Amino acid sequence: MLAMAISNEVLPFGSAFIALFCLIPMYWAFYNSQSYGESALVFALQILTTHLISSFWLANFHGYAVFTLGASAFGTAFEGALCGVIAYMYPARHKKNFLQELSSASSKYINRRVLWFTASWVFYEWIKSVWDMGYPWGTVSMATYNWRVMTQIADVTGVWGVTVMMTLINSYFAEYLIYIRRSANSMDRRTFKENLAPSRNMVMAFFAVCFVYGCFQLFTPITPTKHLNIVMVQQNSDPWEGGEVLGIEISERLTEEKVKEMRENGLEPDIVLWSEGVLGRSFPASRSYYENNPGEEGLGNFIKRMGVPFIIGGQVNVNPYKRHTSNAAIFFDKKGTYSGFYSKIHLVPFAEVIPYNENPLMKAFMKNVVRFSSSGWTPGKQYVVFRVPLSSSKNRKPPLEYALTPEAGIFLDQNGLSNSKDTQRYISNDNENPDNFVYFTTPICFEDAFNDVCRRLYNMGSEVFLNITNDSWSLKASSEYQHFIAASYRAIEYRTTLVRCTNSGYSVVVDPKGEILADLPLFTEAALGYSVPVYARKNTIYARCGDWFIYIIVAFIALYAFYAFIKNLNFSI
Repeated sequence: MLAMAISNEVLPFGSAFIALFCLIPMYWAFYNSQSYGESALVFALQILTTHLISSFWLANFHGYAVFTLGASAFGTAFEGALCGVIAYMYPARHKKNFLQELSSASSKYINRRVLWFTASWVFYEWIKSVWDMGYPWGTVSMATYNWRVMTQIADVTGVWGVTVMMTLINSYFAEYLIYIRRSANSMDRRTFKENLAPSRNMVMAFFAVCFVYGCFQLFTPITPTKHLNIVMVQQNSDPWEGGEVLGIEISERLTEEKVKEMRENGLEPDIVLWSEGVLGRSFPASRSYYENNPGEEGLGNFIKRMGVPFIIGGQVNVNPYKRHTSNAAIFFDKKGTYSGFYSKIHLVPFAEVIPYNENPLMKAFMKNVVRFSSSGWTPGKQYVVFRVPLSSSKNRKPPLEYALTPEAGIFLDQNGLSNSKDTQRYISNDNENPDNFVYFTTPICFEDAFNDVCRRLYNMGSEVFLNITNDSWSLKASSEYQHFIAASYRAIEYRTTLVRCTNSGYSVVVDPKGEILADLPLFTEAALGYSVPVYARKNTIYARCGDWFIYIIVAFIALYAFYAFIKNLNFSI
């Protein structure tokens, strides 16, 4: 049911309605677990099955696809089993209180059980998303994309608030069904309602807070402060299959057509975006090669003829002596001159890097069993902000208000005359006008699904996220949409615009409320010319405090585990 709620081949954007009930069967099985081992098995089976159904497209990954799907499935199932052990701590200590529940002597255990299961499930989604396995797909929050009034809470709590809301609802409905069955012959309807009332009130209160906050955010108008005219190219050519020559040829053709179209419509492009992995030769050594190659014109000369800065996915040899190569976004100025790069920091487990690949046992396993090198890409070490000038506000003088400090003094000398140097501050601003530029960052591939990267980039001054991605190898629409949905939360969390340029889909522009402004069809050669709205940066609670919400939940779990330990909890299997 969870796999059906998440984006799939039938429901491209998933189903928030199914998400309201998708964890009920698992909760029921967990409720009936009689030991830590059974609870761990319930969690592991739920997670293993969900992963295999929702992420089956990992089997299309080049090189060692079956290992990528299998290793990630069993790795996340192991994490789930760990959380199953944690989830059983509370039921193990309070099974003796079951008669009190049925007799209506106490209803507090139901409420606490709902809270504890919710905390355990959110803890699982957190470790699944941010630990070494780092795979934020297949989560409850991904199923709620179309329910945008409830996802707006993400700028306060991150996706964890959305997960809490959906898990609380599932847990309450599960307890409701359990009590219908259990209480049929043991208590009257009035007692039944009284026992469930605290859980119902808690769920309704949390739901109401999320709903009211979501309505406020959705219906509050926002106005962009400037626009970034962008051309993003979806060449629909897998560089691993067709090679870079074909990819560059298609991308140049689509770019030229779209740049010409925009100029005919009175819009001057400010930046051209090509997807991840288009360039196959390593920088900076290949700078001279790309000036006149490939083809008759050469990439550098083509960019110069277009007269627009470019961001193109490529690779950088950051240490030729140790053969350290990074997946990178390469920056070219309007004359086609190589200007620098940003290297991907958060690599894909079992695709770009093997977790614990420095461990001798892992190296031996990869070499002798999987027969694949565990070296992979080298993670980047530097967060980078790019800047481009805007054609729409070129050469505007900076207004006085940008130079005014919070406090100042205007003093006359003993002759009653002003200081011309001081007065000049109130005549003109000689600084650079920030309205003439846009600062942007380029999270690469599934980095747009990770807060540890995006939060750092945003807090460096990024005004818009320009993501470049290569998902063409998946060959499935559900893969493209799942990646987009996971990334769309970044727009809400930081109240910023997200632009995704992919080589096959889903290429899209998303506003700070998570709404789609423009997109391209999947697996199609196409380009999009669009005037992307850029909004004033907001210092959201999530931007300031990060994952504070999940840290409170983790602290709650840790404190209870410690309490259970000192109470000599019986860990029987």
